[in-house]
Amino acid sequence: MSGFLTKNQLLAYLQPSQTGVKPLIENMIDSTVQIQPAGIDLSLQKIFSFESAAVLAFTQAQTTLPSYRELSFDEAEQVFLPPGPYKVLLNEIVNLPRNLVGIARPRSTLARSGIAAVTALWDPGYSGRSEIMLQVHNPHGLTIARNTRVIQLCFWELDEPLCEGEAYLGRYQLENLT
Repeated sequence: MSGFLTKNQLLAYLQPSQTGVKPLIENMIDSTVQIQPAGIDLSLQKIFSFESAAVLAFTQAQTTLPSYRELSFDEAEQVFLPPGPYKVLLNEIVNLPRNLVGIARPRSTLARSGIAAVTALWDPGYSGRSEIMLQVHNPHGLTIARNTRVIQLCFWELDEPLCEGEAYLGRYQLENLT
C-alpha cells in the first residue's frame, strides 16, 4: 500500500545497505533532531542572490539558468536577507530509490516569519545535494543562520517501483556532489 513513510520506515531507509544501496539521506547534521514523525528536516548550507534573468523553454537544452552570487555569513554564521528571492543549497544528500517520491514542505517557523520555501518534486531515482528557493516576504527581512532547518522532506511510496531506465536521469542528477 502506498502512502507517506513514517519515522520507523524512514529509519530503515536510512541504514546503509550491504547491497550497495545508498542511505535515503546522507550528511545530516543531527539525525535525532532532523528525523520527524513523517519526514526529514533539511538544512541550509549556502545561500545565493540572483544576479541575472533566466531563460526557460520546453527543453533543458533551450533553458538558461540565471547567474548567482554566494552571500557570506558573518562571524556568528548568520546572514541578513532583505525581502526578495534567494537560492539555497542544502547540506544533505538525497538518494531516492525507484519506489519513492520526495515532497517538501516549509517548516512552519518559516511561514510564521514571513518566509516561503519553494521546491520541486524529488523524482524516484534522484540523487544529489538539492537546491531550493527561499522567498523573504517579511518587509523587515530575515536573519538566518547556516544549518537552519528550512524544509521537511516527506517521502511517498509508489504502488510499484519504476522499472530500470524509468527513474530520474535529468539535468540535476548528481548535482552539487563535488
